[in-house]
Amino acid sequence: MGYLLYKDYESGLNNNLMSLELAVGLAYLTQRKLVYYGSRGVGKQLQPCRGGYYWQIPVSRQGVINQGAVPTILDIVDPLPIEIIDYVSFCREIYGQKCTCYHSPIRLVESTFVASQTPIVPDCLAAFAEGRTLLRDVEQDVWHLSACNFGYYSRFFYSPTPSLYEILQGVHPRSIYLNLAQKIAQTLGQFNGIHVRLTDYRCSIPGVDKNYAGRILQNIQANFCPQELLLICTDESENKDFFREITHRYRNHLFLDEWIVHEFKAEFKALPFTDEQTLGLICNLVMGYAQEFAGTLRSTYTGMIHRNWLKNRLKTTPDLGLPFQYIDSGLGARPVSFRHGIYLETQAGLFSWNRIQFPLYSDEKSWFREWPESVILML
Repeated sequence: MGYLLYKDYESGLNNNLMSLELAVGLAYLTQRKLVYYGSRGVGKQLQPCRGGYYWQIPVSRQGVINQGAVPTILDIVDPLPIEIIDYVSFCREIYGQKCTCYHSPIRLVESTFVASQTPIVPDCLAAFAEGRTLLRDVEQDVWHLSACNFGYYSRFFYSPTPSLYEILQGVHPRSIYLNLAQKIAQTLGQFNGIHVRLTDYRCSIPGVDKNYAGRILQNIQANFCPQELLLICTDESENKDFFREITHRYRNHLFLDEWIVHEFKAEFKALPFTDEQTLGLICNLVMGYAQEFAGTLRSTYTGMIHRNWLKNRLKTTPDLGLPFQYIDSGLGARPVSFRHGIYLETQAGLFSWNRIQFPLYSDEKSWFREWPESVILML
């Protein structure tokens, strides 16, 4: 067995989770032992998850959140379904051996992986890759990937098998987090949800400060009943002025993070970690139980909710036409067919990203949003 020497992406929790999923999938398909490492010290230990404004604790929950202990991605997920070792153990194992090593300069976000045993249908592969670099296993004992190990697996693994998807489903949060999220969702009953990313996105979303709340309201009210509970998940729940137009229309609403801290304070404080990233994880998992959900383009936080939302909806509504909804096109004046929170399929194509005229580079499609192929190919 060879080794997959793989650098963690080192960002927010969901980015780290996406990177880990690619590592697990690659190790499984190439039958290599995964060496998962970070950048802390000579032992290359993993950095704690640190996305968004994770270091800022709103006044309303300063007695609940503990930023003194922030988890790494491996602290959050269940034991992985493949063999994994840290960098120090790897160095011990290969000490004295004459191992060959290939240091790959490839950026996974710009690539499509084709397993050695996968039959190639040229037109299908071209439609899947959309011009991205084709990546294959190497002959060397150690395959080192460290450039930009990031992206959604839905657009990375060409022609995935059911067994690969089964392996990838084994990369998930520990049951203590899943169980609390399910309990919270059951307490809420039926609800619709939105994820509104603000903070750092104010600088990168075209027109975010120009009637953004009004556009959000216009998009969601086409599909969200005003009488039903609206759950708002955001990184600026304290900014009630921004949401005033939305909450005036949807009077039956809750800001999820504030509600969890108030109603499930004891349960949350009993978790292994009680930092902002972990609260964000619980909110993310709860939102996957929404009846209707609309999120923020560019946000991998939204992407993970969309994936879990589709899994949950397909259990009760076996309709492969369930679209992912968004609070805004997120593309400003750039041309895109977008109506009532949905990117419309305006052309033929084998994959969902072929059927939407997205004014994006091919590699951007691999992280701008999640795609239904993350779930549908499992069926």
